[in-house]
Amino acid sequence: MDEIDRLQLLAQLAEEHCELNHGPQTRPEDYPASDYLVIPIGYKKNDIEEVSVRDLVIPVCIECAQALLEDEWTLLYCIDCGNSRWVCREMARNHYRHHILWLKGCPDCSYEFGGLYFNETPKVAGHPEFIANYQHLLSCMC
Repeated sequence: MDEIDRLQLLAQLAEEHCELNHGPQTRPEDYPASDYLVIPIGYKKNDIEEVSVRDLVIPVCIECAQALLEDEWTLLYCIDCGNSRWVCREMARNHYRHHILWLKGCPDCSYEFGGLYFNETPKVAGHPEFIANYQHLLSCMC
């Protein structure tokens, strides 16, 4: 993501609401966005060169951003329809070790499962990152 796109998103942040799932009978308006999660969607040409076809930008509230940085929750996010679900790692039958699992098609939007992708939250090339308050979030974590 280039600096102009980043500044444009930051200018729009006050009008955004969290797009992640907060449970049944909740309204997005009750969860103002405090940051954006930016995920480059692309592929590797080789061990050195990565091609980012597009950036998936998701407004998130402070609670969701903190949950993505901690090890208690794993987010399941459908790239196709934008639906999300949180899984408590301690209560899950499966042993989840990633912060985010990206689904290509989910039961809500498709009859065909297109794949499962994962990556971690730390700021490394080709990985998700927060663009506004990343340092602030790290200092707020208990």
